[in-house]
Amino acid sequence: MTLLKSKLKIFVLIVILANIAVFAKNDEAYAYDMDCKVILCIAGGFPQSCADAYRYMIERITRFRPLPPFGFCPMSNGLEYTAHNVDYRFLHRGPEAYDCPNDTTLFYRLTYEEHGQETETAFCYSHTTSEKFGWGRDQEYRTVYHNQSSPQRINFQLRITIEPGTVQEYQSPLFRINTSTGYFSKRAL
Repeated sequence: MTLLKSKLKIFVLIVILANIAVFAKNDEAYAYDMDCKVILCIAGGFPQSCADAYRYMIERITRFRPLPPFGFCPMSNGLEYTAHNVDYRFLHRGPEAYDCPNDTTLFYRLTYEEHGQETETAFCYSHTTSEKFGWGRDQEYRTVYHNQSSPQRINFQLRITIEPGTVQEYQSPLFRINTSTGYFSKRAL
């Protein structure tokens, strides 16, 4: 009976170790598959079927120490797929850190005040007019910004080129993202 119990324990241990190995390999394969999926989804504009790849990419770039949007993507022969260029960067300030709807224009001004303090002013507007104010020699014109609205804050942008320098070259739109709010837009070339 004890021989049977020890064989059963060994069998259970082998099954557990085999399952751990399979799950570890599946997690590793999942990470590789997601890295490849991110490359394809960036190029395709993150269609609805790429929600998991988008979340995976956002998790990578919003870590305490951000990682590139994706990691290693193996080809069928096991070598890394490298026929791509990824241009990405984090945005902190400046006009490129704001996004307005297509039918509006961004107004942006950075003002330097005393004691080294900086103030950013940013808003979207539909059109401008010029108004006169004052009288006589004190008469001046000022610009009036119509239909003002708040712009979307952007803190990350990326574009990918697949097969650069070849006839098959494809360049994605410029993706502009707020990793905190989930805002996502794309601009054509």
